Amino acid sequence: MATPVVLIHGMWCTGANWNRVRAVLEPRGYACLAPTLPGHEPVPDQPLQVARLGLRDYLDALTQVVAEQRYDRPPVLIGHSMGALLAQQLALRVPPLALVLLTPAPHWGINGLSVANVRAFAPWLIGGRFWRNPYKPGFAPAIRDLFNGVPADRQRPMYEALVHESGRAAAEIAFWWLDFARAAQVRSGEVNCPVYVVSCGQDRLTPAAVVRKAAAQYPGAALRHYPERGHWVIDDEETEEMMHAICGWLRPIEQRQQRTRHAD
Repeated sequence: MATPVVLIHGMWCTGANWNRVRAVLEPRGYACLAPTLPGHEPVPDQPLQVARLGLRDYLDALTQVVAEQRYDRPPVLIGHSMGALLAQQLALRVPPLALVLLTPAPHWGINGLSVANVRAFAPWLIGGRFWRNPYKPGFAPAIRDLFNGVPADRQRPMYEALVHESGRAAAEIAFWWLDFARAAQVRSGEVNCPVYVVSCGQDRLTPAAVVRKAAAQYPGAALRHYPERGHWVIDDEETEEMMHAICGWLRPIEQRQQRTRHAD
């Protein structure tokens, strides 16, 4: 039986952004589910649909879509950026076989603000009532802060595929000290599965120092650091190598689960 894998995308993305990762996982026997978060479908009124949604809305939708799969075994949860934050929250509702966090956005209690990511969100922040406004970065900021490390000839198509993100969700992550930001809270002490974390030295949105703080919440977590990569690890020049390494880490975990199932 194929091991189920739930792929949870980050800001400005859809489930289609996982296609490169799926191309590695599925031939290796993983059954991938890559849902698109509420309000993220690329339709004409998409900015209006996503504008006032928040992290709790995303988490509830993920919980429902996973429940609808009726998995007969725990899935592997893999999240990127904001999706990695959601994966940690989902792990308390859908106990996973393993949790893989790719350049995770900081959860409540971790200060993730830096000069680089404040600069990336500056147009949204100065727009007034920003927590109510959907936001998509301009092309130049996206290249500088999101797609750095991706070959230049692929950057424009990647940018055009981005959608707007919820201002509320972004505020819940960025302003962790405010009460409403508890929507970004993670109870890491209640996560009872192996955890694998990826950080990148050229990541300007979730800097490696911030990712290390998230990884430190999970004693025994495997931390893989890529000094020369940027934030867009789901579709860059080292995506295949990263996913093969993750598959190698997962195999002993899957084998232990199979032995347990047979013993029962």
